[in-house]
Amino acid sequence: MKSPATTKPRLAVLSLIGIVSFALPSAVFAQQAKRPMTFEDVMSLRVVSDPRISPDGKQVAFVVTQADMKTNFRNSDVWLVSADGGEPQQLTRSPKRDDQPSWSADSRRLAFISDRDGKAQVYVLSIDGGEARKVTDVKTAVQGFEWSPDGKRIAYAAADPVSEAREKEKKDGFDQIIADADYPYARINVITVGDDGAPPKPIKLTDGPLHVVGLAWHPSGEYIAFPARSTTKLADSATTEIYVIETSGKQTAPKRITNNDRAESNIAWSPDGNTLSYLANTDKYSSIGPSRIHLLSLTRVTTKTGQSPSLTGFLAAAQPQVLLPQFSDYITRYEWSGDSRIIYFAADRGTSRHLWRVFSNGSQSSLMTIGTVLNGPFSLSTSGPTTGRAQESGRIAGLREDPLHPAEIFLEPFPESGDVITQAQQLTHMNPQVESFALGRVETVKWKSKDGREIEGILVYPIDYEAGKQYPLITSIHGGPEGAYQLSFMASYGEFPHIYAARGYASFFPNFRGSSNYGYEFASANVGDLGGGDYQDIMSGVDYLIERGIADAGRLAIKGYSYGGYMSGWIIGHSDRFKAAVFGAGLSNAISYYSQADIQFSRETLHQGTPWRNNQNMIERSPVFYLQNAKTPSLIYHGEKDERVPLPQSLETYMGLKKAGVTTQLIVYPREGHGLREPAHQLDKMRREFEWIDHRLNRGATPSVETSLKQ
Repeated sequence: MKSPATTKPRLAVLSLIGIVSFALPSAVFAQQAKRPMTFEDVMSLRVVSDPRISPDGKQVAFVVTQADMKTNFRNSDVWLVSADGGEPQQLTRSPKRDDQPSWSADSRRLAFISDRDGKAQVYVLSIDGGEARKVTDVKTAVQGFEWSPDGKRIAYAAADPVSEAREKEKKDGFDQIIADADYPYARINVITVGDDGAPPKPIKLTDGPLHVVGLAWHPSGEYIAFPARSTTKLADSATTEIYVIETSGKQTAPKRITNNDRAESNIAWSPDGNTLSYLANTDKYSSIGPSRIHLLSLTRVTTKTGQSPSLTGFLAAAQPQVLLPQFSDYITRYEWSGDSRIIYFAADRGTSRHLWRVFSNGSQSSLMTIGTVLNGPFSLSTSGPTTGRAQESGRIAGLREDPLHPAEIFLEPFPESGDVITQAQQLTHMNPQVESFALGRVETVKWKSKDGREIEGILVYPIDYEAGKQYPLITSIHGGPEGAYQLSFMASYGEFPHIYAARGYASFFPNFRGSSNYGYEFASANVGDLGGGDYQDIMSGVDYLIERGIADAGRLAIKGYSYGGYMSGWIIGHSDRFKAAVFGAGLSNAISYYSQADIQFSRETLHQGTPWRNNQNMIERSPVFYLQNAKTPSLIYHGEKDERVPLPQSLETYMGLKKAGVTTQLIVYPREGHGLREPAHQLDKMRREFEWIDHRLNRGATPSVETSLKQ
């Protein structure tokens, strides 16, 4: 059981240059001497996510996730805080998962997903009190849901259960698996939500070879739009199209309204019901580049029955309108204004994330936030105090964080049209203990790569940094490759630079070519050139920090995960400058990886070929073929059940290093996929990584951080 927050947040104000002051709930932490951050501190952090403001603008629901080391599980619960401030309240206390809160139209009920009784189901909770009530009874698991506009029904997506005949075959030992057959397609079902009683019987809307990956109710409640692909496999994402179907259950087949080779996502109806919006890529390569907002005008098709017309479907425009077609930032979330005139969205640019507004006719766009604060996921309510023009009255609830403060819930009034947000009220302070941590200084750095291209990254200084003194440097390489490091609070099992900073290390996070957040040209710059320009970007960044007198050229370490694992393996086969390497889930052999993994489309683009056609690039850019040159002691870790980068890739790297006589160790984490979920594994990985690097870079100094491993 978790105890609710016991302190009241105060007002936090953004200056005109966009710097957030995170309010302290107590003077106690401010008066305490700062202390180094520990692995246990990382594991005990509360992660705040998914802010959802109520339609009336009075309350904000959100999710808090925290590791429970006793049960070896990351538990999530739904919390609630008043939009006017006050003490946050914990609404759910299940020892299992409670997340994805969603408000009913009247702001009186919250629906959420929980697996407290086994499979994930939808529960509904009255904010006036009482126990949460299960409203679905799915034998598989609910994958997503949405309230109807009138708050009387819920549509959800879930796979059909295995047939009784097939279950009997399995019990009799005939449990063979046939590749690319019997897909567990997610279907849309609709239920009526009453006040009590057993879960209602659902109306099944979709069937056949369509795997639903999202849904959105039409404002009338008569239709649902949804994106779906031909199979459950991620490799078939390009088959995703948008469909519309009646919610009565009388329509036998949905109507497809898009036809392209791009994966549509994040669909939503304009409040007036005339436009369907979605995110999709528009550049040359369908798997690379920023997604942009698309608007598809839909004309209602009616037939006259008696004296009144009845709605029978929609006729889509020939081509969607792409809002801001030259916009190079990476849009992560968007919402419509209540009058359908404006779309608000969050977008990543370089190491920052900002909120924007754009008129739905594409006539004008403007930035709503500035500075270096990360403006994270948000939701908006068009109810509430009016601070600007009528069409922009209401409130925005969102996450904000910076390099020294974890994400918290902030409330922001709509500014005047064209203006930026100049003040925001901090509603939560879920990790007050962070104020007692000694943290390294964080800054964005820029340098020129070998070919003159400007590259950007993040540097975390040692806590007691002295100008002119050289420090051991740890270079971290992000995954993707289309990912990016941002000015966030880095404290997770993957990245924990402030623990290193307390030990006297500098940590370097380069956003090499191929990264997101810098536009399509930059993201696609490593197509056919993996391990080429991106390798030079990273190495030139290390040289830049050495030239500045920050990094000690004799004490360098490299680390990374996923694509960062690939690049780490590539680097140690092409350079002996690094004294230690720690990496996980890295592609080693592009030829074998192609058929083992679930993202063939990505490899075909990045290597410009397949194992059977134009395969020379795959061979030349595979780290395994250069491991005979490696000398760097390497710690490798991998999840046993990883489907994105299957375990055999690390087995190839491990064997290659062993045969080359390199000091190496392979750690396999049972049950884990592409990323570690179990807290014990996360803690173990942090400790092993630290010891592996510290032993080789700190020249036998007495450890200053407790890292003893429980074998």
